[in-house]
Amino acid sequence: MTYNDDKKLKIGEAAEFLGVTVQTLRNWDKSGKLPTQKSEGGHRYYFQKNLERFIVDLSSLGLAWASSAQPPQIPQEYYCERQDRFTSRLEKMAIQLLHDGAVGRDMASLLTAVSGEIGDNSFMHNVGNWPDAQGIFFAYDIGKRIIVLADRGQGVRATLLRVRPQIATDTEALRIAFTEIVSGRAPEKRGNGLKVVRRIVERGDIALLFRSGVGRIRYPQKSSSLIVETAGDNIRGTYAVITF
Repeated sequence: MTYNDDKKLKIGEAAEFLGVTVQTLRNWDKSGKLPTQKSEGGHRYYFQKNLERFIVDLSSLGLAWASSAQPPQIPQEYYCERQDRFTSRLEKMAIQLLHDGAVGRDMASLLTAVSGEIGDNSFMHNVGNWPDAQGIFFAYDIGKRIIVLADRGQGVRATLLRVRPQIATDTEALRIAFTEIVSGRAPEKRGNGLKVVRRIVERGDIALLFRSGVGRIRYPQKSSSLIVETAGDNIRGTYAVITF
């Protein structure tokens, strides 16, 4: 079956497009994972473009952006080349979160704050010094309860080396950035931001994966335990996955 990008698909057509059952789509609509649209006459339908967005693996796409030797092509809607574009898209996400009754106002505020801190840090510490592609990857799917941010910047260790030249590894840099006061100078703003992120994650029902270099921080959902470990591959700048 051939589809047009703006074509309205009936539930049976949408189920065929996604390779799932009609009942699965009804369950996803009820839970908010993939809501249907409604016509003025009350008929339910899907836009193909929304289904295409739904099947994208955002975490894998963000990881490719952060780890590839050359910056890969990504959809323009996920690319924030300037901070003002990121701020605009962050505000749009905040509104969508508030309109999702299952998320709740408090959780919407916490998720927006965490995403804002991570994204703003990427711009703050790389402006004028982007190694290749400037800007950040920023994508989210509220139905799937996931937010992904990534940059191809200098990374956390390079930032903290300005005030802690003895930092030897990426894992040590991440641990310090999330848990210690480094200094009052400008480079510490990255550390301050990540400590704010840590406090918010510990308060809310939020899971966080944050990577830089070969260092990895994990906060499992419904847990205040910080897990610091070494990953098997390298992130050029930073990569974060927020789930809720």
